[in-house]
Amino acid sequence: MTRFAAPTTLVICLSLLAAPPARAQSEVFFRLAPEAGWLSAEHSKRVTAGGGSSESATTASGATLAVSPSLGLHTRVLGGLLAGMEFEGVLAGRGKIEGTIEPTPNGEPHDVWPGAWDLRDRFGLGVNVLVGLNPEGGSTRGYVFGGIRRMWTEFATSGVNPETDELGERRERRARWPSSVGVGLTLNRRWLVDLRLAYSRSLTEWTVEIPGILLDYGYSASAVTLSLGIGPPR
Repeated sequence: MTRFAAPTTLVICLSLLAAPPARAQSEVFFRLAPEAGWLSAEHSKRVTAGGGSSESATTASGATLAVSPSLGLHTRVLGGLLAGMEFEGVLAGRGKIEGTIEPTPNGEPHDVWPGAWDLRDRFGLGVNVLVGLNPEGGSTRGYVFGGIRRMWTEFATSGVNPETDELGERRERRARWPSSVGVGLTLNRRWLVDLRLAYSRSLTEWTVEIPGILLDYGYSASAVTLSLGIGPPR
């Protein structure tokens, strides 16, 4: 589904911005924003072997920090209505989420072994669509927005063989596609101040096959993020 999200978002953006020149006023919008959030993640692991399967899942959460520059085009249409499209980058800082998979000690070849797991965002790119109110001559505007990001994320999962105490770990970088919705408020003073509150969700799944064993991994993540952006006045 996520492969269609970016083209769909782009089509919506272009539709919103396609207003008659006589009735629309456009402006370039730049925003540099630190972000603070709370990320909750659930990691699931399914082991299929010997004609059966077992699954275990645990959750963990923690604080995240990032910096996000964005550049976009905002258009005032029909007097007080604002429509816009933005492209953004994301540089993640602190925010490693760590948990432990619970074992399924049933004495079967498809048992899930106990082990630590973690999730950490590195950097990303995204696009947002926004619609709001922007009264003529007003210095304050409110809006709602939605978007999607492509995050380069490091995932790790491990398991300890209960018979030998040998640790095995898989660590790799994969794409994570959080989609978000939120509300924002912009104050155009000496400097432009832009405050946003967003909620996002993503689901990342893949399968690894080794001789006689099939491993299915899943990472479901949701976050609430607050950002305070600064930019030059309009």
